[in-house]
Amino acid sequence: MPQPKKLPRVTHALAARHEALWLRLTALHAQIATVAARRPQAPVSGQTISVAEVLLRDAQVFLAQGDSLPMAAPDHGGLLTQLGQALAGLDAWEAVNAEWRGELNAFVWKVVGDPVLPVQRLRPKLVAAAAPHADPAYAAYKAKMADLRDKLALRIDQFRNR
Repeated sequence: MPQPKKLPRVTHALAARHEALWLRLTALHAQIATVAARRPQAPVSGQTISVAEVLLRDAQVFLAQGDSLPMAAPDHGGLLTQLGQALAGLDAWEAVNAEWRGELNAFVWKVVGDPVLPVQRLRPKLVAAAAPHADPAYAAYKAKMADLRDKLALRIDQFRNR
């Protein structure tokens, strides 16, 4: 019985590779879908097949054992199916290797031992965590500065009203 393929752990480079590949596959999928909707049996140009084969080969890293993709299909309908399967594999890998962080209001990659790495293709609107200032000296300093600001504003108003 063959050993199941172990999927790679998330690194910064692998996350960037995944996001770039997802964007390129999505763009090619949309391009092929427009023709496949009208003429699924129409042949695909040699240049497009070359691009598709490179993208499908790159997607192999993110697919589980038994999910290997064959060479690019020669017609639009078949190629559309293959690209859709590759995108589904990328989405499945992302679902396993990313998680929602409510405090950041974003999905982040599960990078082992590294700081938070947001899933950039989702265009996260990160929430900056407020830094807690438990230091009593800082609180006293802040209060003193607010008092000085109030006194300065009062003096400026007195000067203007003369």
